[in-house]
Formats: sequence, structure tokens, C-alpha cells
Amino acid sequence: MRQLQKQLRQEAEDAFADGHVEVFIGYQEGFERARPVPVFVRDRESVQEMVLNEFSGVSLSKYLLREAERAQEDASIGIVARGCDGLGIERLLYDQCISREQLYIVGVGCPGVVDPEKAAQLCGEIPVAAEVEKQQVVLQTSSEELTVAKEEVLRDKCLKCDDPTPRIYDALLGEEIQRGPVRQNRFDGVEQLEAVSDDERYEFWVRQFDRCLRCFACRNVCPACSCVTCSLEEEEPQWLKRSTSSSEQFMFHFTRAYHVAGRCVSCGACEEVCPVGVPLMLLNEKLLKDVGELFEEPSPHLPSETEPLGEFSYDDPEGWRGEAGQS
Repeated sequence: MRQLQKQLRQEAEDAFADGHVEVFIGYQEGFERARPVPVFVRDRESVQEMVLNEFSGVSLSKYLLREAERAQEDASIGIVARGCDGLGIERLLYDQCISREQLYIVGVGCPGVVDPEKAAQLCGEIPVAAEVEKQQVVLQTSSEELTVAKEEVLRDKCLKCDDPTPRIYDALLGEEIQRGPVRQNRFDGVEQLEAVSDDERYEFWVRQFDRCLRCFACRNVCPACSCVTCSLEEEEPQWLKRSTSSSEQFMFHFTRAYHVAGRCVSCGACEEVCPVGVPLMLLNEKLLKDVGELFEEPSPHLPSETEPLGEFSYDDPEGWRGEAGQS
């Protein structure tokens, strides 16, 4: 990964030198090496601030909307993109939020991103370095080296990732990575919830949503949430009250989930930014699973010009209606 970081800095420096970009979105070191944060490099001299390591997993694609508003008419925005970021960028392109001509995408094949919290539980402290190999991860702390299985330490989204390399890019760091998910059944959590009674499932979600702070971080980071005016903040008509009663919490989360149904790219950013740990991907994956089964979509998370729920056809499946709804 150190070599890829060197290549990234060179790509960004060349892009500034050639006048290809006005800003480059990437990562820089945070307070801890295991927690890189987004950086917006605006000149050639600041390129050396950029880092790329085994912990660089914060979703970057949604920042394109902010930078697109600020950019000059003929200027481009550079961005480093792993596979999940690439899908988020595609979502914004298909939704016509940005244009391909505005972007300079530096892709990187991603072997998986280490979750610092999982690593800390295994090591007793947050590691200072990590190396992701084919079947395992080597963690380096201040005093020891520990080798663990990928499933123990990678971010949850990485365990289900089918797309480690972005599908579109202008330059690629290293080689494309072709691999299947570490965890073969991406809907195992959904199936466990489907197997319990309605009352148990309801109580589960009450416990989750009661923790919600209504901070809107899940909506703000989602590349599929790109409406200019969000219905959840409308006052006339007011769909959502300011209170955090169970009914209002259900209204917020189900509205958000249904608004991205058929458009979610399964990047997991919503769940990762939640400050109280609400398992939001369980909702998204339930809808992904249903869309995939109803519309026979083998990869319902992959963006396309026309989504399953984005057009009407008389042949659309209506099995969800039940017997009462059949004609």
C-alpha cells in the first residue's frame, strides 16, 4: 500500500501540473494513523498531505456534490476511489448530479479496509499499521505483531464486497483486484431477522431506533440521497415531526430506506457514520434482497441508467401484494 500511496501522490501532482483538476479529494492522517480523514487538496504543493493505507475507508463520493457546486465551469475534480466509492460515483452520474467530464477518477483495487475498532478489540489497542493479504491481515501494534483472519478485522462492508475495483476510472493504481466476498451470503443478517416473529422483529427495531439521535448523518453521506430538498425536512407538508418518539423514528428510517430502494449501492457509509451504531444496512439489504428476488436482478446494488423501481411496466411483479392484491 505504501507504493500505491506514492503513485497516488504522483497522479495528483501531475493532474495539478497539467491543469486537469482544481481540487483533489482523498485522505490525510487524522489524530491516529488508523483513522484517516477526508482531505481536499487545492494546490500542487499540498499533495504530500495525502495518504493511502489499509485504514483508508471513509466514503468520499458524496463530497463530489459540494465540490461540484464550488468548481469553476471548466474545472475538474480529482478523487481517489475504491470499489465502493466507484459505485457511489456511478450513482451520482446516473442521477445527473455531476457529469463525467467534471471528474478525474484515480481508481485503486481494494483488498479490504481494516476496521480500527475490531482491530483494537483483538490487539488491546488500535494498531499503528496493518497489511491486508489474500487470506489474512497482519496487524502491528506498538509492541507486537498479530496475524488474524480477514473476517475478524475487515469492515463489515468489505466482507460482503463484490466490487473491489471501481468500474470507471481515468487512472488505476496497481492492478485490478478480482475476488468474491469474504462472507459468501451477504444477506445472512436479513435472513436471521426474517426468521423471527413479527413481534420480535418489531421489538428489535424499536431498540435500534430508540438510540437514534436524528442527526441525519446517514442521509448526508449517502450517494443515493441527492435530492435538492429532502422530504424529511419539509414543513409544508410536514412528513416528520421534531420529536423522537418511536413512531417518528420509524417514519424517518423507513422513509430514508424506501427512498433509496433499488438505488442503494451497498457501500455501508450510512451505518459507518452512525454515532450510535444503528444497523442501517440491515434495512438497506432487506430492500436489496427483495428487489433482487422480485426483479431477478443478480446484482441489485450495481447502478444502471434505469433502476428496477425507476420505471413502470405492466409486467412488473406484484407478489408483495399477497392474494388480496392479485387480479
